Amino acid sequence: MYISKTRFINWTRCPMYFPMELKHNPSGKHDIDIEREHRMEMLEELSESMASTGFPEEDDEKYDATPRPELEALLPYYNQVEDEALKVARRYFHGTFIADSRNVQNQKLFEYIHNGHTYRCYVDIYNESEQGINIIEVKATTNSKYILKVCDDGCKKGLCFSDKKGNRGGTLYPLFIKDRNIWHFNTAASTVTDAASENFEQKKSSLLNRYSNIGKYPHDLAFQRFVIEHALRQAGDNRHVNYYLAVLNSEYVYDGAVDENGKCTYNNVDGQEIVTFLDMNETTKAYQETILKEIATLESYISTPHDVTKKVDVGKHCAWGGNTECLFWKHCFQKLRDVPDTNSANRYLGFRGFILGNISDKYQLINEGYYKFDDVPREWLEKEKHLIQRDCYDNDKEYVDRDKMRYWFDQLEYPIYHFDFETFACPLPRFHGEEPYRQSVFEFSLHIEREPGVCDKENDNFIFLNEECSDDERRALVNAIIDHFEFNEDGMLKGTMLAQNTGFEIGRLKELAKLFPEYRDKLLAICDKSADLLHLLRNNREMYKDMKNADVFNYYHKDLSGSYSIKKTLPTLVPSLTYKGMDVGNGVQAYIAYINYDSPTPTVFDKENKNVMKTKAERREALKRYCQQDTWAMVEILRAVREKI
Repeated sequence: MYISKTRFINWTRCPMYFPMELKHNPSGKHDIDIEREHRMEMLEELSESMASTGFPEEDDEKYDATPRPELEALLPYYNQVEDEALKVARRYFHGTFIADSRNVQNQKLFEYIHNGHTYRCYVDIYNESEQGINIIEVKATTNSKYILKVCDDGCKKGLCFSDKKGNRGGTLYPLFIKDRNIWHFNTAASTVTDAASENFEQKKSSLLNRYSNIGKYPHDLAFQRFVIEHALRQAGDNRHVNYYLAVLNSEYVYDGAVDENGKCTYNNVDGQEIVTFLDMNETTKAYQETILKEIATLESYISTPHDVTKKVDVGKHCAWGGNTECLFWKHCFQKLRDVPDTNSANRYLGFRGFILGNISDKYQLINEGYYKFDDVPREWLEKEKHLIQRDCYDNDKEYVDRDKMRYWFDQLEYPIYHFDFETFACPLPRFHGEEPYRQSVFEFSLHIEREPGVCDKENDNFIFLNEECSDDERRALVNAIIDHFEFNEDGMLKGTMLAQNTGFEIGRLKELAKLFPEYRDKLLAICDKSADLLHLLRNNREMYKDMKNADVFNYYHKDLSGSYSIKKTLPTLVPSLTYKGMDVGNGVQAYIAYINYDSPTPTVFDKENKNVMKTKAERREALKRYCQQDTWAMVEILRAVREKI
């Protein structure tokens, strides 16, 4: 049987995956659709990277792991990352290269036969010289998760990122140390505090956990190492092999350079390259014992397939709700899938298990048969917020903390500027001053509420939307912001800027202030007088620290299902207003429509929606209506809350 990297990773999840795949594709066990596997891998990486950039889309809603065709629009950017990785690799590695970002089958292939099975892997960038072989696996993520540094300055988490000068967080003990453009694992003895050293060891061990945030890609590369080195030895080739991850450099700031055709040129800027290399020799070597055990387990799964009618415990390998969620999760969660979202047992806010029930996580909850919200014994609920949730569910009522909500309203100064950005976090920076995955603003909507409840959806609304996808229109956008916010003579904002998850809007405003210093004071003045809709509905401990129930949410209804995303709060508080049926219905669809402005292929995100966007004008109109809906939703939510208090 042929076993590719994708098959190996999936089939070793648990005993259920292999027989389920054979059940659904019985003729495919001897063939491998390499192009399809590679495409799915790229989409998975892009999805994970987009999620890790702080994109606010439905901040705490469950990730939908079903294939999303609209993400196909991002694949050209992934291919471009591979192209840039090859360009940079040629500057730091000598010899010959084999690579092809468009056709996987033109890449270097290694095969190793073991116990009658053929293990195989393609290499993104294969480099060989007199010194040996370099294997470079390209990932569309950034190096920020790998260059984490440990501090001893009393940081509560024990871990923090340094700034570009490396002077944040006291004494720093880096996980990786940079040498030119290659980051090598830090093997030096720690000289920092015992607590910092312990945290460093924890972070180091997570590199060897395939289900951790930083262990997944080294695990992928470790499988490749197993195949490559055994294939070479079978062929009598004893050359030394090095293993690297090529990732985007989070510290790279694009200088705006373009070639003769106007395409972005990513030169070395102040010693920084767009792509950097992580030396994974030590990590992939340490992984080999694990890989051997996984191969033995996998071959046992193949020789004696699991009976799919028999239960297998769920766990982290299911990646339930994550971007690597198992394709067959509904099979193992079959008793849960029929439970309404409002009655799912894991919807208790901030759920981390139940001490009294000796339940450590959501997987144990399911394995022990607690599927529904009210399956959980009330005596397990120690936290006040969980008791309130349960009371709202059992008695079909809502919880309203009027005192805290009134306090929130008392802090507002009118007019209220209901404000929302739409952004595109492109893997490669597109405009001067951007880094990889910078949340590049292309649209905003503003509803101005001059007195409590006095705001018209159309007449009090302003929308800015980029005319072109490829043009840098940030200065025009900033001018539009300044023109539609009012300022006092002392430069302070007249009124309050309001957003859902205000930190996102503030972050973008500060980035724009840095890019356009002539507007800095006014943009920062908007940041200084802001309010967050989440603080009204969910909570803000610091804001309410002197009030009763400072640690408890301000509002709850069972229909929230443990989420305060606007897609949950809006239908709960304002049932008449909905995103259903809109041509563009969420932030991901918004940037997909934006980057497909001029695409000849019709755009449609909702199969039930017959209004297909075929032209640029239709896509622009859909984007305007969506962004307007976001700010109008805030107006209506405030109106609904006022009626309750």
